[in-house]
Amino acid sequence: MSRIDGSRVLVAGGAHRVGRAIALDLAAAGADVAISYHSSEPAAMETRHAIAELGRRTAVLQADVADPAAAAHMVDRAAEALGGLDVYVHCPSGGFVPRRPQLVDEQLWDAAMDSTAKGFFFAAQAVFNQMSGAGGGVIVAITDVAGLQPWPAFAPHAAAKAAQIHLVKTLALAWGRENIRVCGVAPGPVLMPEGVAGDSEETALGRLGSPEDVCQAVRFCIEAAFVTGQNVITDGGRLLRP
Repeated sequence: MSRIDGSRVLVAGGAHRVGRAIALDLAAAGADVAISYHSSEPAAMETRHAIAELGRRTAVLQADVADPAAAAHMVDRAAEALGGLDVYVHCPSGGFVPRRPQLVDEQLWDAAMDSTAKGFFFAAQAVFNQMSGAGGGVIVAITDVAGLQPWPAFAPHAAAKAAQIHLVKTLALAWGRENIRVCGVAPGPVLMPEGVAGDSEETALGRLGSPEDVCQAVRFCIEAAFVTGQNVITDGGRLLRP
């Protein structure tokens, strides 16, 4: 599957922020797009309306992807609503709270790991069950440059993203012969959370990223038929800086 137009997409965590931008971008490119949300129901309904306004089929699913059974049910309901799945994009990421490592507790650690690494793995497993007998498809994880460099103030988040990046490579190798490609997109400073300032001077390009930059990378992963197991870094050259 390397065409967006006419494809059937589930964007987990597609209610707001970068997930919403990805969902709307793919719908504008001709995809039918279902989205999931954990607790942001009003935002999810607004996003659903925006997708429908583009003339595409859509669905909204409530799910806590940290629960493997809920993640699998989310995938199955999306496939039922859209008549199958060609693309899965995993955006959920919890535990992004600045805290020095010596102050991290189990609750923060689990919040990061459960939605990012555990959630991605079991959602991808359910997606495999949908795609493996139906011609294959594409799985894209929204990773992070934090998984590639040490961030002392965000150790749980960075560890979870590093695990996710490794899972992208592992699943790509495991499922390639089923015609299922698995890729990651690693944003740099894009839509920084409240209370976390981005610094344009940290990037080689001298600017912060936009959701459109991430959307472009996601479209590349979907359409590049000979690319799998790669983590597409979309950071304006942040990792090039000392």
